[in-house]
Amino acid sequence: MARPLFPVFLDLTGRLVVVVGGGAVATERAAKLAAHGASVRVVSPDLSPGLQRLVADFTVADHRARRYEDGDLDGAVLVVAATDDAAVNRRVRDAARAAGAEVNVADDPAGSTAVIPALMRSGDLAIAITTGGASPVVSRRIREDLEDRFGPGWAGLIDLLAESRDDLIAARPVIADRRAAVEALIDSGVVDRIADAGPGACRTEVREMLGLQPVSEAA
Repeated sequence: MARPLFPVFLDLTGRLVVVVGGGAVATERAAKLAAHGASVRVVSPDLSPGLQRLVADFTVADHRARRYEDGDLDGAVLVVAATDDAAVNRRVRDAARAAGAEVNVADDPAGSTAVIPALMRSGDLAIAITTGGASPVVSRRIREDLEDRFGPGWAGLIDLLAESRDDLIAARPVIADRRAAVEALIDSGVVDRIADAGPGACRTEVREMLGLQPVSEAA
């Protein structure tokens, strides 16, 4: 049985993440982490064309164009070991653990303390998928299926609920009442209507179904 990994979403904004390696896996990891606000340091003498572009346009904040050395992980909250040298990956893994940083080791789930999942995102809706490292292909296929199932209608609903949150809490202070109202809203088919017409066109309907005043009257 695989280890019971605990899923958590991290705020990496402005925080140091170190990627050791310059190949395809390092490129994918660096791009994904930078897109989520991390300050990415890449340590590798050679870079893929994609990673070269990330360095050139400053998506990667710091490139150390040499092999890994002690001290490269100082200050990192997350480390990715993605070289093609298993011995170097183990060295990076051990250093990260000693420094108290989480570490993701390419092709070595058992040696990792963190798994970087396949991510399905639509607006503020984010769903992470992992097979515990058993099959990234399966994770990708599940992500693609979720993208088909949870499209812009769900993202629009989340936006409308976010902007109505304070009013809903004030109008329905009991948690069970709020939950029942949102469940009834979802069951009404509003997600499909938002997908067809857009959130703005459905704002009044959503607020009415939640028992709230229209925005113009509530302001």
